[in-house]
Amino acid sequence: MTRRSWSHGLSVLLLAAGVLTACSWTANPAKELKEAVEDYTRAMRWGHVEKAAAYVPDPLRAAFIRQKRMAQAQVQIHEYDVRAVEYTRGADRARVIILAVWSRPTDPVAHQQMIAQEWRYRQLRWEMTHQSDVQQIPVGMDAVEPKDAL
Repeated sequence: MTRRSWSHGLSVLLLAAGVLTACSWTANPAKELKEAVEDYTRAMRWGHVEKAAAYVPDPLRAAFIRQKRMAQAQVQIHEYDVRAVEYTRGADRARVIILAVWSRPTDPVAHQQMIAQEWRYRQLRWEMTHQSDVQQIPVGMDAVEPKDAL
C-alpha cells in the first residue's frame, strides 16, 4: 500500500466516522423536550430547586432559585405532574400544563393549582421561560360545585 493510498483510505475512514458521529449527535427536540420537562418536574416535586433551575434561562436563574426556596419553605408539594404537552414537531416553543397539589404545614387542606409553562428551544436545549396559572373555569361556563358531583 502506497503512502498516498493509505492517506486516502484514512481520509475516507475519518469522513465516514464523522458522518456517523454527526448522525448520532443530531438534535431531537421532541425527545429532548420530554426529558427536560420530566427532569424539571421531578426536581420541583422533590424540592430540588437548583436542579430545576438548570432549565431556566441564565439571566433568570438566581431570582428563580431565591423565589422558589422562600416559597417552598412555606408549602409542602404533594404532587407536581405533567398533564399536557402542546408541541408541534419542529417548533422552538412548547406549552406544558402542570397540576400541582400543595398544602401549608399550618393548614392541612390540600390545594390544586393548574400551571401553564412556556418552554423554548434555544441553543440546542429546552428552557422553561414563563409560567402562569391556568384559568380553571372556561369563559362562559358556570362553576361546578363539589356537591353537584355527589
